[in-house]
Amino acid sequence: MKFNNLSKKLNGSLLVRICTIVFVVALFSQSAVLSAPGVESASHVKARLVANTKAISAGMHFKLGVELTMQPGWHTYYRESGDAGMPTKIEWQLPNGFIVSSLKWQKPSRFDDGGIITYGYLNKTLIAADVVAPSKLQNNKIKFLAKVKWVSCKDICLPGEAEVSLDLPVQQNSSIVLNDNEEEFSKTIFAGPAAELVKSDIDSKSPKPFNILGDSKSMEDEGARKEENILLYLSLAFVGGFLLNFMPCVLPVISIKIFNFIEEAKEDKKKIFQQGLVFSGGIIASFLILALIVIAIQQTGQKVGWGFQFQYPLFVFVMTVIVFVFALSFFGLFYVQIASGTGQVNELAQKEGVSGTFFKGVLATVLSTPCTAPFLGTALGFAFVQPALIIIAIFAMAAFGMAFPYLLLTANPKWMSYLPKPGTWMEKFKECMGFLLLATAVWLLYVLSNQVDFAAVIATISFLLALAFVIWFYNNFVDLRSSFARRVVVIIICFVVLAMSFAVFVSPHPELVSLKDANNSNKLPSSEKNDKINWQQFSIDTINDAVNSGKTILLDFTADWCLTCKVNEQAVLNTEPVISKIKELNVLPIRVDWTKQDPKITALLQKFGRSGVPLYVILPAGQPDKPIILPEIITQAMMLEKLQEAGPSKQQQ
Repeated sequence: MKFNNLSKKLNGSLLVRICTIVFVVALFSQSAVLSAPGVESASHVKARLVANTKAISAGMHFKLGVELTMQPGWHTYYRESGDAGMPTKIEWQLPNGFIVSSLKWQKPSRFDDGGIITYGYLNKTLIAADVVAPSKLQNNKIKFLAKVKWVSCKDICLPGEAEVSLDLPVQQNSSIVLNDNEEEFSKTIFAGPAAELVKSDIDSKSPKPFNILGDSKSMEDEGARKEENILLYLSLAFVGGFLLNFMPCVLPVISIKIFNFIEEAKEDKKKIFQQGLVFSGGIIASFLILALIVIAIQQTGQKVGWGFQFQYPLFVFVMTVIVFVFALSFFGLFYVQIASGTGQVNELAQKEGVSGTFFKGVLATVLSTPCTAPFLGTALGFAFVQPALIIIAIFAMAAFGMAFPYLLLTANPKWMSYLPKPGTWMEKFKECMGFLLLATAVWLLYVLSNQVDFAAVIATISFLLALAFVIWFYNNFVDLRSSFARRVVVIIICFVVLAMSFAVFVSPHPELVSLKDANNSNKLPSSEKNDKINWQQFSIDTINDAVNSGKTILLDFTADWCLTCKVNEQAVLNTEPVISKIKELNVLPIRVDWTKQDPKITALLQKFGRSGVPLYVILPAGQPDKPIILPEIITQAMMLEKLQEAGPSKQQQ
C-alpha cells in the first residue's frame, strides 16, 4: 500500500532520483565498494571529524561528531529520510575501552518535491555522539576514526563515502580546554520522528535551493500571460511580423522584391496588385506551414522554438543551394522561366511569373526565421505553449504583418510613383543584389560549419561549384532554336554531372542530408574568438549554483545562425563600457548557445516567455525570481542601465 501511494506521487523529474537512490541502497546493503562514486560526490559534500574538546583525559565524557558541508543546492538525509533518500551512516572505529552512544542529529528540514516528502540538511550539519573515555589512558595521543556513507541529491543523487580521523592529546583534567563549537553540538538534540515536521519547521537558514527549471510557471516579467487578452498577442504578432521586413536576415529578398515592384511601376494596376497578392500568399502560406510543423512536433512531446529548422544541417544545406542558384540568376547566368509561347520569352526573361513571385515570398519567410524581431519574440513565446488554434492564429497574424506593406503598396499604385524610375541603373542594382545573395550563401556556409566538420563544408562548396557548372552548361548549349533531341541530351548530361557530384561530394557526409538535428553531430558549437568577455559555458547546474551562491548573472541566448545576435554582440556586448560594468559588478556572464537543438535551452526560452534568439536576461543577486528581460534589439546604454539596476553579486556588497 505504501509503495502504491508513493507511485502516485512520482513525476518524471523525480523518477530518475528515486531509481538512483534504490540502486545506491542496493549497493550499500551488499557492502559494495563505492570508492569511485564516493570520489565524484566528494566534490559536493565534504566530511570531517570534530570534537567539543581540544584534549581528553581518563574517564572523561566528551562529544565526537561528523560535520558534513554541502555545496549550494545539495542536501543529505536525516536518519528518517522519508519517501526517498537514504540516511547518513557512521561507523565508529574507536580505540579499546571507549564507549560511544547512539547518533544524535540536528533538526532536519522538510522537503516537498512534487508530493515526495523527504527530510535532510542543506549547507551544513553535524551528526554527533557522546563518548566516554576508559579509566586508564596509556598513550599521549589518541586517534579516532569514523567511516561515513551518505547520499547527496540535487537534480540527481550521488552516493558518497569518506574515512575521517581526529587526533586528540591526552592531558590531566585540570588542563582540559573545550572547543568553541559547543553551540553546534548543542543543536544535536532532535530525537522526534521526522513525520512530525511541518513546513514551518524548515530552518530559515537553509532555504530551498533555486532551480531555474524547477518551477513550471513562466518567469517572464509580464506576468501570467495565459490570463491576458489574446488580442494583445495578436497585435504584437502583427507588429513583429511587420518589423521582420527590416531585419538583416530578410533584407536580400525584400530588396529584390522592391526591385520587381520598380520594374512593374508602369504595368496594369490589376496585375501589380496580383503580384502583391501572390508574394503575400507565399509569406502567409510559409508561416502557416511552420505553424503546422510546430504543432506536429509538439504533439510528439518535444519543444521547439522560432528558427528551429536552422538547427538541422539538411535544412541549412538545402537553403544554401537555393540561395546560391538564386544569386546566379541575378548575374544573368540563367533565368527562372515558366514554359510559355515563343512570343512571351523576352517578357519572361525580364519579369518573373506567378510561381517565381510566390517562391520569393516563401524564401523571404524562411530567411526571416533566424531573426526574432521586437514584439515578435513575446507573441511567439506565448503561442508556442498554447493550443493548436492559437498557434495558427498567432502565426497567421505575424504573416499578415510581414505581408502588409506589399499589399498596401500594390493596392495603391499611385504610391509606386515615389519609387525610383526604371532605367539602366536597375541592371547594376540587380547584380548588386546577386552579391548580397552570395553573401547570404556565405553566411549559411558559416552556420553549416558550426554543425558539421570542415570536410563536409568543403564538400558543400564543391557541390555548389558543380551546380554552377551545370547551370552554365545548360544555358550555353540550349536556346530557343535548339531541337527537342538536343534539349534532352543536354538535360541528361546535366543530370548525370549533378548526380555524380552529389555522389562524390555529398554522399560521403551523411550528416548533410540527415534529418537528425545538429546535436547529433560531432561538431561542437564555435566559440567567439573575438569576445573580450569570459563567457561561461551553459548548463542548468552552472546557473543554479551561481544563483544559490549569490551571483548576479547575465544570460546571452544566441546562435551562430542569428545575424541579429552577432550585431548585438559586436555593437553592445563587446564594447569596453559593458565589459567594464560586468567586471565592476562581478556579474557572471553565461552564453546560452542554441546553434544546435537543446531541449533544456528551448524550455528555458519558454520559461522567459520567448521562443527564439536573441534573448538577454539578467538574474539579480538574491532575486532570481525577478529576472530583467531585455528586448531583442539592445543598446549599450540599455545594457549598462539594466546591469546597474540588477546590482552587484552579493560577494561585492
